[in-house]
Amino acid sequence: MYQKLCLASVLVSFTLLLAADPPWMSKRIPEWTEKDAYLVLSESPWVTKTPEFLTALLTASERREGGNMAAQDGAHKGIGMANAGSLISTGGAIARPGQGAEAPHLPRLTIRWESALPVRAAAIRANDTSAPEIDGEDYTIAVYAVSLKLAAMDLKGLNEELKKVATLTVEGRKEFRPTRVETVQLGDGMINVIYFFPRSAHITVEDPRVTFSGQVGRIVFAQYFYPARMQFMGRLEL
Repeated sequence: MYQKLCLASVLVSFTLLLAADPPWMSKRIPEWTEKDAYLVLSESPWVTKTPEFLTALLTASERREGGNMAAQDGAHKGIGMANAGSLISTGGAIARPGQGAEAPHLPRLTIRWESALPVRAAAIRANDTSAPEIDGEDYTIAVYAVSLKLAAMDLKGLNEELKKVATLTVEGRKEFRPTRVETVQLGDGMINVIYFFPRSAHITVEDPRVTFSGQVGRIVFAQYFYPARMQFMGRLEL
């Protein structure tokens, strides 16, 4: 009987744990534990992990035709953000026909909506020193641990190049370009990329979906965000 009671207690506790609301739905920020903060920064509606995909390197003949024979590893085919929507499926990004990943072991990129209050608060609570400094005047999205070597890019003029090929698309309304892009060097050829989009996009909870797309050299990524899920204590937080 005792063993049965213990088993029943464990099952009830496990059921309650599964049924518990996540911290951004059930707790005020001062009540968050460090574990809650890590959960916000890793598994919340403001954070995604999406596969990165590579465009193909230019062939020798293509470099010759473009008058760019000196660019060996650095010459790549652009994908164009107009086609970024076809990189995304419900579960993340998928290969566009004829333009897929060159290897199945490519890492997943962490993409985080940095300007959202829960993310900022969680970064402080978790002492996350990788979180960028922002002023709150823009929607801010960060892409973490991008390899410049894999991208076949260097830092010269990089921010302006990244600005040209990134978009934030509010479904059914409009596509927006970033007002600026910043990069943070991590060492070993790795960078974090921070995108700033204008608040004039005026995303609301009624917008069904927002698509963020970007490209760093050969590395292409695109990801959906859902405003209806990005609420904290009943209020949209972006």
